[in-house]
Amino acid sequence: MEFKIYAPVDGVIKEIDKCQDQMFADRMLGDGFVITPSKNKFYSFFDIGEVSMIFDTKHAYGFNVKGLSFLIHCGMDTVELQGEGFDTKLQVGDVIKKDDELFSVDLNLLNSKKISAETPIVFEFNSLKSYSIKNLKTGKIKQGEEICTLWYEDDKTAEPLPKSYDIVDFFNVSNKYEKAASEINKLVGGKNNYNDVYNCMTRLRFNIKEKELVNFEKIKQNELVKGVLWNGAELQIVIGQDVFKVKDEIVRINTSNEVIKNSIRVKKQESLIKRFLLMFGGIMVPVIPCIVGTGLVQALVAILTQSGIMPNIVLKDPVEGQSVLLSDAGIGWIILYIMGKTTTIFSGVIISVSAAKYFKYDPVVGAMLGIILCSPLLFGNGGELGIGNDFILIDLGKINTGNPMLDKITQIKINMMNAKIFVVIGAIFTAKHLDKWLKSFIPVTFDLVLRTFITILVVAPLAFFGYGIIWNFIEVLFGAIMLYIGQIPLGIGVGIFVAIWQVAVIFGVHLVLSLITFLDFMTNGGQSSFGMAGSISVWAQIGALIGVIIVTQNAKLKKHALGMIPAGILGITEPILYGINLPKKRPLISGVIAAFVAGALAANMGVTKRAITGFGIFEAIGYFSEPSLGANGDLAPVLNGMLYLLACLVSVSLGITLSVLSYKERPNEKTLLNKTFKKLINLISIENNFDSKDKKELSQKLKEVIAVLDSETIKEIKQNEKSIQKYLKQKEKLNTLVEKEAKLKASIISKGKRLVAKEEFEKAEHLIKKYNLIDNKDKFNKFNIKIDELYKEIDFDFLDNKLSRIQKTIMNNLKEVPTINKTLFSNLEPIVYNSLHSLMIYYGLSENKEVKINFAEMVAVKRQHIKAELKINN
Repeated sequence: MEFKIYAPVDGVIKEIDKCQDQMFADRMLGDGFVITPSKNKFYSFFDIGEVSMIFDTKHAYGFNVKGLSFLIHCGMDTVELQGEGFDTKLQVGDVIKKDDELFSVDLNLLNSKKISAETPIVFEFNSLKSYSIKNLKTGKIKQGEEICTLWYEDDKTAEPLPKSYDIVDFFNVSNKYEKAASEINKLVGGKNNYNDVYNCMTRLRFNIKEKELVNFEKIKQNELVKGVLWNGAELQIVIGQDVFKVKDEIVRINTSNEVIKNSIRVKKQESLIKRFLLMFGGIMVPVIPCIVGTGLVQALVAILTQSGIMPNIVLKDPVEGQSVLLSDAGIGWIILYIMGKTTTIFSGVIISVSAAKYFKYDPVVGAMLGIILCSPLLFGNGGELGIGNDFILIDLGKINTGNPMLDKITQIKINMMNAKIFVVIGAIFTAKHLDKWLKSFIPVTFDLVLRTFITILVVAPLAFFGYGIIWNFIEVLFGAIMLYIGQIPLGIGVGIFVAIWQVAVIFGVHLVLSLITFLDFMTNGGQSSFGMAGSISVWAQIGALIGVIIVTQNAKLKKHALGMIPAGILGITEPILYGINLPKKRPLISGVIAAFVAGALAANMGVTKRAITGFGIFEAIGYFSEPSLGANGDLAPVLNGMLYLLACLVSVSLGITLSVLSYKERPNEKTLLNKTFKKLINLISIENNFDSKDKKELSQKLKEVIAVLDSETIKEIKQNEKSIQKYLKQKEKLNTLVEKEAKLKASIISKGKRLVAKEEFEKAEHLIKKYNLIDNKDKFNKFNIKIDELYKEIDFDFLDNKLSRIQKTIMNNLKEVPTINKTLFSNLEPIVYNSLHSLMIYYGLSENKEVKINFAEMVAVKRQHIKAELKINN
């Protein structure tokens, strides 16, 4: 096939290899020619074609002409003008004919800014079998004049393969982008050799740590790679318009084995409490999908039960006409019931596997220990709370304190560990270290036989008769205290009970609160003011989450938070708690305060929970009924239900308000430095036995050290933060679009593979056509152009160089402080770096440096030494 190309504007034409931009000159983006315009208006350079792409800055355009993709790029570095000087009336999808106006450019503006007006016009040739640019006219040319003829032979015109082979190949060949991504990822030195991977319109970019680890030549040999170049520490790999697919595959490869990366790695500089919370999050966050999935099944069971479609299945003591024993229900309903209930009852097994992974212990052995600790053989009929039977080991006699929870303290019980999160985690932690010790001396010959055997013999009894008994004792004390607190008048006690509920959920002791609710429910004839705690506190945490969504400018966090709301509405708060509210702290606190206020308000209004009708939004139904055991409620059913809804509205509204007012995206650089220096002052004061005057002088010196980080610098950092947020927002939008396309294509591929296996090639061929119609390339290109432009708006020179200079000044000033010794000084450097570069670190554009000191531990050790010295002296 061939067609004619015409001059789009008056000017001078030259060969593409003479272009000022090396990327175009090397034909990385296609072959063609360059024209330097002498007039402002550009016209169509082909007989007929379609507009496929318009850059936001209107300096570059894509066209589909006779099956070829053309790109016209007006000027060099004109993207920096942000659209100034360019104008067009074109829209994507417009059909263009010869001499139709394309766009106009202000050449005087380009000259005044010393920007070259050279305009490459190129077409993609990688998919062509062969092509030729015939009779290219160079030199001066007039608009509309024929300048060459383009001839090409498409691969599609080649001899077709047999249909069945073609289709099999389409559906079963490995993803070429996955292959390229895997190879490139290795050749750049692996994911540990770059801080970030991103892309612009055509280039894959890596922020490289060590250039020596990059195999430059091998990368160039990859079939998708059109060129490779360095820009400082940034490695740019020219791929073309499919670059985002390679980038997404690299990201997927890097994260496939660690979806949440066991949350957060524990670092030595964190306090004991922080390390504990980080460890807890690292174990519980991967469990969230299981909690959500089974929670939704339970919600479905609740809907079916309330609507009368499914019987209300119980494990013991069925009430005629109201519930049915598990063994008497239909097998279909039994299966649905256990689908929702089993994981909840035996959740300790999942936690044990997650803990084993976190502690880098064998997950199979971890699962085995979890099954033992949560053995169904101990479950019986579910016991008092439906979570397993209790076995009394020692009964020290009955006491009557007036607090039924405290009365149980004389009973030393053994029970299954399904809800005792910390017993399970403690058991796996013990198993890990016991296993490590056993490895050190058990001969290899007996290792397979003895190591796991000894681990079971030691860890299981220790968990049941040690950790479990201690935890039961803690639960009894906690329950007793909460029962006393709940009795504080004016609704305050109930408010505290409601407030503490979600905190109890985090640590797995909310079942103790459920027992208090159960006792109150039975005592008061089927109604309980404590029973509101579970639902009202849920709405408070949802409100706090919505507050985060309103305030945050972090697109990824916002998307993550929005995905948690449906589960929260169904009463499942673990994803919200472990995923956002607990790690961010302030949302959790906002939710707790909101729950307290709403709980106290509901208690003062006389609201009580009266019937169990499910979780989340379905729980409201039970408040519109009479007390289920025949008591007379203080409020009529409808009034009780309406006031409950009012309390929930207060809970969610106050949660939103407090979260919006208190939430901070991240602490600023000066705050982080001040925190560090306060700890430093405390340590130095103890080491040198400073009095208040010495301490004040040191504080003043360190204040002067920080002064170099002035308000103007903080202002610049905030401006850059806005630019980064805009950049990441666009990236997240693109990722969402890519995910949708990938899911749709994956679905078609999956169906196609099944059809190929059945040799239904005609149907499979139809799917190929459907697959090929999915094309968001133009949208992707628009996003990538916008992302590239927003990336350029980030002042990396300031964020890297200026902040590094400030860091150097701070470190030089710290060197002048005589009480800071060499060891302490060297350990301060990464802390100062992390504080000053916290913006880049927070948004994932840089990595934090490892800190090797812990001020709290150093202070504690120093105080112990001082006490020991005082004892010796006395």
